[in-house]
Amino acid sequence: MNYTPSQIKNLMRRGLRLLIDPEPKKDAKKSVRYFFKDECAYCGRQIEDGAYDIDHLVSAAMGGANALANRVLSCKNCNAKEKRDRNWIEFLKEKCSSENIFDKRKSRIMQWIKINGGRPALDSEILSLLQQEADRTTKEYDTACARIRNHSQQIDITYRL
Repeated sequence: MNYTPSQIKNLMRRGLRLLIDPEPKKDAKKSVRYFFKDECAYCGRQIEDGAYDIDHLVSAAMGGANALANRVLSCKNCNAKEKRDRNWIEFLKEKCSSENIFDKRKSRIMQWIKINGGRPALDSEILSLLQQEADRTTKEYDTACARIRNHSQQIDITYRL
């Protein structure tokens, strides 16, 4: 693969986070499908094999964890195109045609959160530490890239002479 420096920095940040917030195992992800009966937690659409995501209720960018308590079954349209990093309750309201449907879907999601430990977000102290370490690490990466680019340019100049 051909990664850009900004993609590498994103991978570095994700790698640090995975140390304390790993992705759920494959069997655990199956339990999400089973609990939500292969229906999108947001729009209620029946989901066929492979056409789903295990969405973060609270996005990682907003402090959400990878834990099952923060993951729901979502159709690709709701997750990738519509919800993105938005508040899940506000998004759910938009997806429901009535207050009754909203209450049912929200209740189901809240039950899922409770069953799985009830902590959809990471502790603010650990998030702060992750941010500090990611900033420090990516700054070192930027410095290393600059040194290599500078050295490469000096060698290129030498060859031209």
